[in-house]
Amino acid sequence: MKRILCYGDSNTWGYTPPTGERYPGNVRWTGVLAKELGAEYEILEDGINGRTTVWDSPYYPCRNGMEGLGYSLFSARPLDLIVLMLGTNDLNYTDAWGYYRGLSAIVRRILNAPAFYQDSSAVFVEKPRILLVSPITLHPQIAQIRPDLACCGRYEDSCHFAEFTARVAEEFHVLWVDAAPCACASAADGLHLTESGHRAIGEMLARYISAMEWN
Repeated sequence: MKRILCYGDSNTWGYTPPTGERYPGNVRWTGVLAKELGAEYEILEDGINGRTTVWDSPYYPCRNGMEGLGYSLFSARPLDLIVLMLGTNDLNYTDAWGYYRGLSAIVRRILNAPAFYQDSSAVFVEKPRILLVSPITLHPQIAQIRPDLACCGRYEDSCHFAEFTARVAEEFHVLWVDAAPCACASAADGLHLTESGHRAIGEMLARYISAMEWN
Protein backbone atom coordinates (compact mmCIF):
# COMPACT_ATOMS: atom_id res chain seq x y z
CA MET A 1 0.00 0.00 0.00
CA LYS A 2 1.25 3.49 -0.90
CA ARG A 3 0.94 6.09 1.86
CA ILE A 4 0.40 9.69 0.71
CA LEU A 5 0.53 12.76 2.96
CA CYS A 6 -1.48 15.78 1.73
CA TYR A 7 -0.02 18.86 3.43
CA GLY A 8 -1.87 22.08 2.81
CA ASP A 9 -4.08 24.93 3.94
CA SER A 10 -7.83 25.53 4.13
CA ASN A 11 -8.36 24.19 0.61
CA THR A 12 -6.95 20.89 1.90
CA TRP A 13 -8.86 21.13 5.18
CA GLY A 14 -12.04 21.64 3.18
CA TYR A 15 -13.20 25.18 4.02
CA THR A 16 -16.68 25.83 2.63
CA PRO A 17 -17.17 29.32 1.16
CA PRO A 18 -18.48 31.55 2.58
CA THR A 19 -19.66 29.82 5.79
CA GLY A 20 -16.34 28.43 7.00
CA GLU A 21 -17.84 25.04 7.69
CA ARG A 22 -15.97 21.94 6.54
CA TYR A 23 -16.89 19.95 3.47
CA PRO A 24 -17.60 16.28 4.25
CA GLY A 25 -14.72 13.87 3.77
CA ASN A 26 -16.08 12.44 0.54
CA VAL A 27 -16.39 15.96 -0.94
CA ARG A 28 -12.90 17.24 -0.09
CA TRP A 29 -10.31 16.70 -2.80
CA THR A 30 -8.41 14.38 -0.49
CA GLY A 31 -11.50 12.19 -0.15
CA VAL A 32 -12.07 12.22 -3.90
CA LEU A 33 -8.42 11.27 -4.37
CA ALA A 34 -8.76 8.36 -1.96
CA LYS A 35 -11.87 7.06 -3.69
CA GLU A 36 -10.38 7.36 -7.16
CA LEU A 37 -7.07 5.70 -6.23
CA GLY A 38 -8.69 2.84 -4.36
CA ALA A 39 -7.59 0.47 -1.63
CA GLU A 40 -3.94 0.30 -2.71
CA TYR A 41 -3.38 3.85 -1.45
CA GLU A 42 -3.82 5.46 1.97
CA ILE A 43 -4.44 9.22 2.01
CA LEU A 44 -3.39 11.17 5.11
CA GLU A 45 -4.82 14.71 5.45
CA ASP A 46 -3.00 17.57 7.12
CA GLY A 47 -4.69 20.85 6.28
CA ILE A 48 -4.83 23.97 8.48
CA ASN A 49 -6.79 27.13 7.74
CA GLY A 50 -4.43 30.00 7.04
CA ARG A 51 -1.30 27.85 6.69
CA THR A 52 1.56 29.47 4.76
CA THR A 53 4.81 28.05 3.48
CA VAL A 54 7.11 29.83 5.95
CA TRP A 55 5.33 33.03 6.98
CA ASP A 56 4.26 33.69 10.57
CA SER A 57 0.70 34.60 11.48
CA PRO A 58 0.58 37.25 14.21
CA TYR A 59 -2.20 35.29 15.94
CA TYR A 60 -1.66 31.59 15.20
CA PRO A 61 1.95 30.31 15.20
CA CYS A 62 0.76 26.88 14.03
CA ARG A 63 -0.07 28.38 10.64
CA ASN A 64 3.59 28.53 9.63
CA GLY A 65 3.93 25.46 7.40
CA MET A 66 7.64 25.12 8.06
CA GLU A 67 7.06 24.94 11.82
CA GLY A 68 4.45 22.20 11.50
CA LEU A 69 6.26 20.14 8.91
CA GLY A 70 8.37 17.97 11.19
CA TYR A 71 5.43 16.99 13.36
CA SER A 72 3.43 16.01 10.30
CA LEU A 73 6.20 13.96 8.72
CA PHE A 74 6.98 12.02 11.87
CA SER A 75 3.31 11.41 12.59
CA ALA A 76 2.55 10.19 9.07
CA ARG A 77 5.55 7.98 8.40
CA PRO A 78 6.19 5.70 6.64
CA LEU A 79 5.44 7.71 3.51
CA ASP A 80 5.76 7.14 -0.21
CA LEU A 81 4.62 10.57 -1.40
CA ILE A 82 4.13 14.06 0.02
CA VAL A 83 1.58 16.20 -1.84
CA LEU A 84 2.23 19.83 -0.94
CA MET A 85 -0.34 22.51 -1.81
CA LEU A 86 0.46 25.84 -0.15
CA GLY A 87 0.78 29.43 -1.29
CA THR A 88 -2.59 31.19 -1.21
CA ASN A 89 -2.07 32.48 2.33
CA ASP A 90 1.48 33.60 1.55
CA LEU A 91 -0.09 36.48 -0.37
CA ASN A 92 -1.32 37.94 2.93
CA TYR A 93 2.34 38.52 3.82
CA THR A 94 4.34 38.73 0.62
CA ASP A 95 4.24 38.78 -3.18
CA ALA A 96 4.75 36.03 -5.79
CA TRP A 97 8.52 36.13 -5.30
CA GLY A 98 7.98 35.63 -1.59
CA TYR A 99 5.88 32.57 -2.40
CA TYR A 100 8.74 31.24 -4.50
CA ARG A 101 11.22 31.74 -1.66
CA GLY A 102 8.89 30.15 0.86
CA LEU A 103 8.12 27.14 -1.30
CA SER A 104 11.82 26.66 -2.02
CA ALA A 105 12.59 26.73 1.69
CA ILE A 106 9.98 24.16 2.66
CA VAL A 107 10.98 21.78 -0.15
CA ARG A 108 14.61 22.15 0.86
CA ARG A 109 13.66 21.30 4.45
CA ILE A 110 11.97 18.08 3.34
CA LEU A 111 14.87 17.03 1.15
CA ASN A 112 17.56 17.93 3.69
CA ALA A 113 16.08 16.35 6.79
CA PRO A 114 18.53 13.56 7.61
CA ALA A 115 16.89 12.81 10.93
CA PHE A 116 13.85 11.60 9.01
CA TYR A 117 15.76 9.27 6.74
CA GLN A 118 19.15 8.23 8.12
CA ASP A 119 18.30 7.11 11.66
CA SER A 120 18.50 3.32 11.63
CA SER A 121 15.37 3.16 13.80
CA ALA A 122 13.33 5.34 11.44
CA VAL A 123 10.58 3.83 9.32
CA PHE A 124 11.60 5.76 6.20
CA VAL A 125 13.60 3.30 4.12
CA GLU A 126 13.60 5.56 1.08
CA LYS A 127 12.89 9.26 0.84
CA PRO A 128 9.26 9.91 -0.04
CA ARG A 129 8.72 11.62 -3.35
CA ILE A 130 7.38 15.17 -3.42
CA LEU A 131 4.53 16.39 -5.60
CA LEU A 132 3.98 20.16 -5.59
CA VAL A 133 0.49 21.34 -6.46
CA SER A 134 0.42 24.90 -7.71
CA PRO A 135 -2.60 26.51 -5.98
CA ILE A 136 -5.62 27.94 -7.71
CA THR A 137 -5.44 31.67 -8.36
CA LEU A 138 -7.34 34.17 -6.29
CA HIS A 139 -10.66 35.24 -7.80
CA PRO A 140 -10.13 38.09 -10.32
CA GLN A 141 -12.56 40.22 -8.27
CA ILE A 142 -10.94 39.46 -4.91
CA ALA A 143 -10.44 43.17 -4.22
CA GLN A 144 -14.20 43.74 -4.41
CA ILE A 145 -15.23 40.45 -2.79
CA ARG A 146 -12.90 40.63 0.23
CA PRO A 147 -11.44 44.12 0.55
CA ASP A 148 -10.75 43.34 4.22
CA LEU A 149 -8.04 40.79 3.38
CA ALA A 150 -4.36 41.65 3.13
CA CYS A 151 -4.17 39.64 -0.09
CA CYS A 152 -7.04 41.52 -1.75
CA GLY A 153 -4.64 43.29 -4.13
CA ARG A 154 -2.63 40.18 -5.00
CA TYR A 155 -4.64 38.62 -7.82
CA GLU A 156 -1.87 39.25 -10.36
CA ASP A 157 0.66 37.68 -8.01
CA SER A 158 -1.51 34.56 -7.74
CA CYS A 159 -1.37 34.25 -11.53
CA HIS A 160 2.36 33.52 -11.14
CA PHE A 161 1.85 30.52 -8.84
CA ALA A 162 2.33 27.99 -11.64
CA GLU A 163 5.42 29.73 -13.00
CA PHE A 164 7.19 29.74 -9.65
CA THR A 165 6.01 26.28 -8.64
CA ALA A 166 7.48 24.93 -11.89
CA ARG A 167 10.74 26.73 -11.16
CA VAL A 168 10.99 25.19 -7.69
CA ALA A 169 10.18 21.73 -9.06
CA GLU A 170 12.90 22.05 -11.68
CA GLU A 171 15.48 23.33 -9.22
CA PHE A 172 14.88 20.53 -6.70
CA HIS A 173 14.01 17.77 -9.17
CA VAL A 174 10.58 17.10 -7.71
CA LEU A 175 7.19 16.61 -9.33
CA TRP A 176 4.57 19.30 -9.86
CA VAL A 177 1.09 19.85 -11.28
CA ASP A 178 -1.07 22.96 -11.68
CA ALA A 179 -4.49 23.02 -10.01
CA ALA A 180 -5.61 26.27 -11.66
CA PRO A 181 -6.67 24.86 -15.05
CA CYS A 182 -9.23 22.55 -13.45
CA ALA A 183 -10.61 24.69 -10.59
CA CYS A 184 -11.14 28.30 -9.57
CA ALA A 185 -11.84 30.25 -6.42
CA SER A 186 -15.45 30.66 -5.39
CA ALA A 187 -17.05 34.02 -6.12
CA ALA A 188 -18.55 33.80 -2.63
CA ASP A 189 -15.25 34.58 -0.90
CA GLY A 190 -12.62 34.81 -3.63
CA LEU A 191 -10.32 32.22 -2.05
CA HIS A 192 -11.76 28.78 -1.57
CA LEU A 193 -12.68 25.81 -3.70
CA THR A 194 -16.24 24.97 -4.56
CA GLU A 195 -17.47 21.40 -4.31
CA SER A 196 -16.91 20.94 -8.05
CA GLY A 197 -13.39 22.34 -7.68
CA HIS A 198 -12.56 19.79 -5.00
CA ARG A 199 -13.84 17.02 -7.24
CA ALA A 200 -11.85 18.24 -10.24
CA ILE A 201 -8.58 18.52 -8.30
CA GLY A 202 -9.04 15.14 -6.64
CA GLU A 203 -9.72 13.47 -9.97
CA MET A 204 -6.79 15.23 -11.66
CA LEU A 205 -4.38 14.19 -8.92
CA ALA A 206 -5.68 10.63 -8.99
CA ARG A 207 -4.92 10.40 -12.70
CA TYR A 208 -1.46 11.82 -12.17
CA ILE A 209 -0.55 9.63 -9.19
CA SER A 210 -1.94 6.43 -10.66
CA ALA A 211 0.27 6.97 -13.72
CA MET A 212 3.44 7.51 -11.67
CA GLU A 213 6.31 5.05 -11.85
CA TRP A 214 7.24 4.23 -8.28
CA ASN A 215 10.47 2.31 -8.82
